Amino acid sequence: MFNNFCIRFVLSTKTNNLTNVKIMKRSSTSTTRRRFLQAASVAGLSTFCAPAILADKSPNSRLNVGVIGVGGRGSADISELVGNNSGYNEQNTGKLFAFCDVNKDTLNRQADKYKVEHRYQDYRVMFDEKSKELDAVLIASMDHTHGLIACTAMNLGLHCFCEKPLANSVWEIRLMADFARKKKLCTQTGTQVRSWTNGAHYYRSFELINAGAIGEVQEVFIWSDGNFVPSKKEDREPVGETPVPANFNYDVWLGPVPFRPFHKAWLAHPGRFAFWHSSNGYVAGMGPHTIDMVWTALKLTPPETIEVDGPEPNPLYNPDKQHITWTHRKADGKPLKVHWFDSNRRPENLPAELIDPKKRQAIVFIGSEGVLQVHYDYHFLRPSDKFANYKAPAQTYPPSIGHQRQWIEAIKANKPEKCECNIEYAAPYTEAIVLAVNMHRAGVKKVNWNADKMETDSKEVNAFIKPKFREGWDFPTL
Repeated sequence: MFNNFCIRFVLSTKTNNLTNVKIMKRSSTSTTRRRFLQAASVAGLSTFCAPAILADKSPNSRLNVGVIGVGGRGSADISELVGNNSGYNEQNTGKLFAFCDVNKDTLNRQADKYKVEHRYQDYRVMFDEKSKELDAVLIASMDHTHGLIACTAMNLGLHCFCEKPLANSVWEIRLMADFARKKKLCTQTGTQVRSWTNGAHYYRSFELINAGAIGEVQEVFIWSDGNFVPSKKEDREPVGETPVPANFNYDVWLGPVPFRPFHKAWLAHPGRFAFWHSSNGYVAGMGPHTIDMVWTALKLTPPETIEVDGPEPNPLYNPDKQHITWTHRKADGKPLKVHWFDSNRRPENLPAELIDPKKRQAIVFIGSEGVLQVHYDYHFLRPSDKFANYKAPAQTYPPSIGHQRQWIEAIKANKPEKCECNIEYAAPYTEAIVLAVNMHRAGVKKVNWNADKMETDSKEVNAFIKPKFREGWDFPTL
């Protein structure tokens, strides 16, 4: 083993022409957008460059941020955004300008807490009415709506923070990356550990690998205990439908996915992250945190092949308990296998003295000269006796200013590159995760992946790359 960025210009640069431009009441998002662009063209504006205009603002200018999905993870994101270390607060650089959530009770509770005046249950209405006054949006809705909301926001020139996973299909993820790149927007993916203020172990591991502490990395094993499948059969395999809760907008919650009757199970935790119509299971929810680190540490490019070993496919939810293998090609041409295990699965045939399988989560780098095991709160080198007197390399990675602050400072400076985990960066590894999930759904064990052509050698898997979307929920085009 060891040898081998709202059309923001209206707020910033109001002119006599622009004050006559109105957002039309929506019949559909695409129609509204088309009318808006036509009106703007009449006003003498053929192109829009929101980031350039934002850059003309004073560094201390206020940034108006809208949040879509203010409960659950969104609640945590809001707390982080207005935290003492984020650099974003009403007295200094920003204001929580508008909140949107399909649950009116959650919406009002959070808006009352943060004294947010503008409240919406439909993000499309929020964009129609307030896009001229917004600078950026934070998206923490359910996974199946990330892609459409993010692309709509970026099409309006809004800087975008999107929770992970970016989307549930490869096509959506690729479109998100295209919008971010071509619109030159400041984006951040909610893989917080990538720029975590407490991420010392992660960054230290980069330094150890770069210093050659374990030699040439030959294989990587990742495991993460957990499962999003409800334990009770009636919760994971609900029958019939239940009444839609009062104050809940189920139509907007469904968004672009094909209609299905409402059942309370769709909203329950953790099942809502297992059902195929709303999410892609545990690897999609937790995988980005660890898989991102491997891609960063080893400067990986998209895998050439993907293999999946797991339980029989289920038509309603992802049963998890997966073993996924992505085979990449290193710079020197050698193959590199990266493995993922979830639930209670662990790698087989790894010497017990070289790993700690009792850790609930781990990334294990197998090198020609040793082993590095790491996660959020620990790292160690093995064999223990070999590294007993090892002198670790000097610290080269400065402490991170934090995920939210990176995003805010990037927007203020109009420098998208300041965001470590921007959408363009996170897209390829998220695509690789989604492909593995698609394979499991299709019952396909192995595929060859051509990232440039965005296709595999399996027609069954290719059918999932761009799924069918609900009529009237159209994605914007570049």
